[in-house]
Amino acid sequence: MSKIDVPRIIAHRGASGHAPENTLAAIRTAHELGATWVEFDCMLSKDGRVFLNHDETLERTAGVTHRACDLDIADLVHLDVGAWFGPDFAGEPIPTFRQVMMLLSELGMGANVEIKPCKGHEKETGMAVAKEIDGHWPEDIPPPVVSSFSKESLAAAIPLLGSEIEVAQLWGRVPAEWRQEIAALGATAVHCNAFRLEKEIAGQIVTSGVPLRCYTVNEVPLAEKLFGWGVNCIITDYPDMFI
Repeated sequence: MSKIDVPRIIAHRGASGHAPENTLAAIRTAHELGATWVEFDCMLSKDGRVFLNHDETLERTAGVTHRACDLDIADLVHLDVGAWFGPDFAGEPIPTFRQVMMLLSELGMGANVEIKPCKGHEKETGMAVAKEIDGHWPEDIPPPVVSSFSKESLAAAIPLLGSEIEVAQLWGRVPAEWRQEIAALGATAVHCNAFRLEKEIAGQIVTSGVPLRCYTVNEVPLAEKLFGWGVNCIITDYPDMFI
């Protein structure tokens, strides 16, 4: 069973079907559409600050070829990561994790915090995200779910996180030995690619009582199938399709 009350619908990178991903605008849009939780990606800057970004480089969202983790936070927050999505969002900046936590508190929203390290920075990114949560997570919103594809990041984060925080191992395809892997790591939930989840594996996870959540679900029939299998939650670019 989940340690916290996570809803059936989480907005992916904010409502990223309607606004530029991993921005304050996307989180506000998710709230306006009725979502109560959002998912977003946390990365570490060159000077040790946690900010929101998904790709290793900023080429897709900001039009610059640098690796995101090779820039200081002062340079990152001045980049425009909204114009690529549409003219209405031109000038939308990269937010820091602390700015996002303040907005979540203002809106009364919960969050799935994904640790997204640049290659070679797994341990320090996991530790930095965990320390930010430990020191600055608002008391007036639910504890977060912390997830990552990186076992090294999660292993570094877990000792620094409170026992009330749920930790999810992220997989593309859930391996047959999923139970042993999450037990060895100390994770308490499974997050996985909706299109690569097998019914038998889903049944094992659901029967065990471990929370099972799937990304990125943007079609109603797929959501209905997954909920029919017992999946607890879907992560979607379009929360308004399901709320």
